[in-house]
Amino acid sequence: MIKYKYAVWPHHTPQWDDEKDHFYLEVFGEASPRMAPAYTQLPILEKGEASRHSSNLAPVYEYYWSLGYIEHDKKNGPPSWSGDPGGTAAEIYLYFPTTGGWRAEELLATVKYLCPGREHSSLLQNAAHIFSTAQPIVEDASKLAAATGVPGVGLIAGSTAALLDVVGRLKLTSIPPEGDYKWCVQRVVQHVQEEGLLHGVKWILPKKLFAEFGARLTGSIAVSIIPSMLQSPSAESDHLQPQRLPIRANAVIHPRHSLERKFIHLPEDGDLRLEIEPRALEIGKHCDGLDNT
Repeated sequence: MIKYKYAVWPHHTPQWDDEKDHFYLEVFGEASPRMAPAYTQLPILEKGEASRHSSNLAPVYEYYWSLGYIEHDKKNGPPSWSGDPGGTAAEIYLYFPTTGGWRAEELLATVKYLCPGREHSSLLQNAAHIFSTAQPIVEDASKLAAATGVPGVGLIAGSTAALLDVVGRLKLTSIPPEGDYKWCVQRVVQHVQEEGLLHGVKWILPKKLFAEFGARLTGSIAVSIIPSMLQSPSAESDHLQPQRLPIRANAVIHPRHSLERKFIHLPEDGDLRLEIEPRALEIGKHCDGLDNT
């Protein structure tokens, strides 16, 4: 059963203070994702064995962030921002743990597009172009999956084709990063006491995204959850159960006027935390894309 949970800042959104609270940040996603133990394995099978083995492709999960402001807040909302519309309006950070017996393998970042927008036709054309670029790769991988002459190739190519299909579908719902909409992502790292290193992704969002797509933007990172243990002289750590640890999120709103120097941090101190407790994927379980169970 899918268990979607969310965390939001400010925590008191039912009692929103219009004089104090202008922006909000939310993170949500599957709280108990399945962890694929064979994710990094590339099986080499004898001819005819592929039909007796399921794909080693791990389930794919999307973890979402949502950043917004009260739409009637003309004083603090993006309509008050000056300068280049392609200039940075906000940065969003999502961090995943590397300890606790698991970690996240990042696959694709998105900023979601709700159809139809103001520039619906041009955005759809750009999205279709991106998908058509990947389509021959998917088709070739699918054809390769049918090959039986080379041991193991069909199974590996089948996993590749399924993954590329998932990536293609996710891209179709994402704003193409072009022109004044040119958002981007970077990989980042943070250290937290008692949790160690966190691997993160940073979104850099231009002002025009808010101006054109409204008071609430949503993005996501598609990941697979894989087992990860610190190397140890003893084998005891190999049998540890995955621990419950948080995905951390925060955002930085850039100065809204050219003469303003004040950044707004969400939350004001620390990170927003979404607790995640992975569960083991059953041996032999077949996964062919976004997890829906």
